[in-house]
Amino acid sequence: MEIDRQHTDTHGASIVEFAFAHMLGFNLLPRLKNVASARLYRSAAGEDEKWPHLAPVLSTKTIDWDLIRQQYEQIVKYTTALRLGTAEAEQVLRRFTPRRAQAPHLSRD
Repeated sequence: MEIDRQHTDTHGASIVEFAFAHMLGFNLLPRLKNVASARLYRSAAGEDEKWPHLAPVLSTKTIDWDLIRQQYEQIVKYTTALRLGTAEAEQVLRRFTPRRAQAPHLSRD
């Protein structure tokens, strides 16, 4: 069976899940509980004039391109393992997800 989309609740929508969905060639379609408060990361600082109509939904945060470059080989490695069935999705996602995000009730923030 070919999967082209995956629906999930809010808890299944993180940057990590979106990255692996993209790498595996399907769309992650979350039902976001607080969609009105969602913000998009900027591609770079100081480029607001390129997207004036997006200003209300843009975060002050920018995409961490260096982090993506640093982790890219690992992401490709684990994506391949998922495709081949030699790794479980839960184990792979846990590797790329901070502990606080895995168990928010353990966070002291």
